[in-house]
Amino acid sequence: MYSSINVYFFTRLEAVISSLSVYVLLSINELMQEAVVNFARASSYHRTQDELKAEFEIIQKAQQNNRYFTPIYEKYYEAIFIYVNKRVDDLDVTADISSMVFYKCLQNLKKFEFRGVPFSAWLFRIALNEINLYFRSEKKNQRCVSLTDIHINTLFEEMETEPQLDKHKLITLLLEQLSAQEIQFLELRFFEGRSFKEMAYLLDLTEVNAKVKTYRIVKKYPEITFICHVE
Repeated sequence: MYSSINVYFFTRLEAVISSLSVYVLLSINELMQEAVVNFARASSYHRTQDELKAEFEIIQKAQQNNRYFTPIYEKYYEAIFIYVNKRVDDLDVTADISSMVFYKCLQNLKKFEFRGVPFSAWLFRIALNEINLYFRSEKKNQRCVSLTDIHINTLFEEMETEPQLDKHKLITLLLEQLSAQEIQFLELRFFEGRSFKEMAYLLDLTEVNAKVKTYRIVKKYPEITFICHVE
């Protein structure tokens, strides 16, 4: 739990929780918005069977010959880079982690089996593991959670409530009270719009377990509201 975290608000509605390992960005610039749209398309778990089959044909070629790995790299690098940077917020570290993701992807590509899910889900799972490894080894560095007002509103709509106090303050307080793993559930579901099926795959859980854990976190909201009123 991130219990003793200093919060700073900047002119572009950026809140930074500067101690321990988390800070929250409450705005995103216009240049990133187009990239985020591309990221969402690349990370979409909902593909037609024809799209999945065409994708797997590319994977099969790369499994047989490494020189066919280039189209995979070119197709997914931007999405993986954004995914990592939204959690790390350091371009050099992001580049290093992204490179490691594709290195491990290439090293383990022959183990990949088509099971009716996008290849990108496998890549994002590798990326998530690499991010977690990074923060376990670099505990002094901050864990970033990137969100916009749309993300905040989506979360509060799910909570079926209209806060009487500032939403930015409430979301910061909420994240302060959660563990890194709990933050990850909110991030995947409400800030990236992932399905419970995809969350289950990424986090190595059952779909039911992913849903139960997510809504258990959401139900903590009344406690956070009480804390805010007390303060």
